[in-house]
Amino acid sequence: MKKLRFAVLGAGAGGQTMAAFLTEKGYPVRLYDHNPTRIQQLQTLKTIRATGKWTCQGTPEQITDSLPQALDGADIILVVTTTDAHSTIARQCAPYLRDGQIILLNPGHVGGALEVRHILLEERACSARVIIAETGDLMFACRMVQEGEIFQSGIKQHVAVAALPASDTPRLMEVLGPIFPSLHPVGSILETGFEGGGAMLHPIPSLMNLNRMDRAQDYDYYIDGITPSIARLVSACDCERLAVCRALGLEVSSLVVSLQKTYGLEQTELYDLLQHNAAYRGLKSPMNLEHRFIIEDLLCGIVPLASIGAELGVETPIMNAFIEIGSVVCGRDFRAQGRTAEKLGLSRKTPEQIQALIR
Repeated sequence: MKKLRFAVLGAGAGGQTMAAFLTEKGYPVRLYDHNPTRIQQLQTLKTIRATGKWTCQGTPEQITDSLPQALDGADIILVVTTTDAHSTIARQCAPYLRDGQIILLNPGHVGGALEVRHILLEERACSARVIIAETGDLMFACRMVQEGEIFQSGIKQHVAVAALPASDTPRLMEVLGPIFPSLHPVGSILETGFEGGGAMLHPIPSLMNLNRMDRAQDYDYYIDGITPSIARLVSACDCERLAVCRALGLEVSSLVVSLQKTYGLEQTELYDLLQHNAAYRGLKSPMNLEHRFIIEDLLCGIVPLASIGAELGVETPIMNAFIEIGSVVCGRDFRAQGRTAEKLGLSRKTPEQIQALIR
């Protein structure tokens, strides 16, 4: 039986871990990144090592900054870039895709699979019949020590995954389930992308601590950076997320309930819960406005939620306020650049039409 071939797109901590993990399991892997300096360093090292909660090491058959080379012969395309790069990756991949390939966004954030499918089918008229899927979170809890050496800070036992449409999820799990036992299939990409409240916890506290960032003052992000007042803002924004989800016919947990379940906590107020969460202690703050807590979570978290909310008649004043604040301080138009309902193929669609689209 032919062994599956993988293309791993993105050579950050997650992508390098993925490449080492799969290579050690004996799968042919080609690792791609658009950064030639990083690629040159990894080509010199050859072997990538993961240490920490678990260890592995592997030597990809190719490490390249050429996307066509990485995709050549690949059965599975694992996209492990930041989520704001998904649109670029989709456009660049379109000419090289072939029937039967699986594209897995790891993770998809809010609407990742929708954005990729819309670009491939509507913008690029890609005729290849591929499976497009996304996870709700990065499969590995990891950080880079240095190029080629990744520290694993935790083992994720349950990572939600769904294909678009959901009817493709059984085939996805048939292929990838035995390789990644942490993958847990859910009903649709609404559950992988819209259920998480991470986008609430990142841009708002970061922007509310701009004075510290301007002065290059680091601080304990969750413990010192989120005061009772900032926590109330985050909670108010999370209420808007819940309202958008209800309009889509999706009942999801609040940010507080999600954190309670994840970390085994009992506090019912967000501020108190964060203060008692030992896992959040010592996590450092963003030091510049290009940090993913601001850029990625506005473009691919807050903007799509607010845009879909507007389509469905759900008011999102807190989200809208921070989109505007972020645009001013970062000098860019997040609303225009982000994942709007139009870019996701959801413009002028009813909740029933959206459900039909994803099923």
